Order: sequence, then C-alpha cells, then structure tokens
Amino acid sequence: MAEFFFPVLVTALYDRWRANAQLQAAGVAVYDGPADNQDDAGRIELFVGASGEDYGDGEDAGATDQEWANANTTERDSYEQVVCGLWWTQDGPNMATVRAGVAGALAVIAADLRADVTVGGAVSFHAELASVRWRQIQTEAGPRFGAVFTVRARSRVYM
Repeated sequence: MAEFFFPVLVTALYDRWRANAQLQAAGVAVYDGPADNQDDAGRIELFVGASGEDYGDGEDAGATDQEWANANTTERDSYEQVVCGLWWTQDGPNMATVRAGVAGALAVIAADLRADVTVGGAVSFHAELASVRWRQIQTEAGPRFGAVFTVRARSRVYM
C-alpha cells in the first residue's frame, strides 16, 4: 500500500465521476483539479481536488492526517480529505434552477460513494461525503450556484 493515498484517491474519484452515466447524461463537465478553460455558463462543472471558486489560484486540494493505528508501530491510519466543487452558472434570472441542478448532481455523487465506499479499492476502509458548503452568487452572466464539498477517506498504511 501507498504511504499517502491522496494522489490515488483524487485520480480514482476523477475517473469514476467522469465515467458516471448519470453525470454524463446531465452534461456535467468533470475536471481533474482546477481548470484554466472553465466554461462558466450553461452547464454544471465538477472539480475534483479543487473548489472551483478561485479558478486554481493556489488553493488547497485537500489534506492528509496520519496517526499510529495501535501499539504496533508498523501500522498507521491515514485520513484523506479531498476538496471538490460543483458549480453552475445559467443565463437568465432563475437561481432555483441552478440550485436544484447542483443539488441533483451532488446527490448522484453521494449515492456513488455509498455504492462503493472503497472507491474501487483506492482506500482500504471507506470514503464518504463529509461536508458541504453552499454558495449562491449573482453574476453578469446570470445566477451561479455552487456546492463546495469534502470527500473524507480512511485507509491503513502498513510500514
């Protein structure tokens, strides 16, 4: 097993959500981290390893915390946190539509994590949707709604 699961977990989440049929059907664009070529208007955007708020302006992608698993000093528990963001900007004045679209996409993501808590074997114990911050902004292009969320995972590191 790896010393740090963060890189493996981010890649596994990106690959999994990029291939998710429900997210594809909803037209969700999935980015691996921040994207310079974001297309704000007209579709939901999912950022894995970035909040999508600052367009990759040096923000944290996540965090790793480790502690000894027990008195046996050959095992450590590793806790990974991956920052993600879902955003939708819509032409027109309807905030309720973008809010519902982002919430629907987040429900698909939460169900996907519950269906395979190891994210295809990327972590040894479990991954879960841990927290969500909701953001709504009025822009010149129209209403913009976002959900900045954290995927938290736990694995065992064998030294």
